[in-house]
Amino acid sequence: MVFVNLQLRIKKGLESEFIEELNVLLKETRAYEGCHAVYFVQNQDDPSNLEFCSKWDSRQHYENYLQWRIDSGILEDVSNRYGDGDPVWRYFDLVSEF
Repeated sequence: MVFVNLQLRIKKGLESEFIEELNVLLKETRAYEGCHAVYFVQNQDDPSNLEFCSKWDSRQHYENYLQWRIDSGILEDVSNRYGDGDPVWRYFDLVSEF
């Protein structure tokens, strides 16, 4: 099991449009093999700061998913239209669950 954190900065003024589009795309993410959950959150103090936290069977499952998004062209398209800086990916192992 792996938890993936993706941190994004979105161009000011485009946050609502980005969220609307991503809410459609994330349904496909959740349905992708190996995905157990996807959380999409927005910073209350800085709406241009958005993050994803997702739970996957393995890092390989997530990397397969990411490659699928890259090959489809959607990742580059969305990044060019909305992105403000480079995304940051972090991968976490579950240490404890309560």
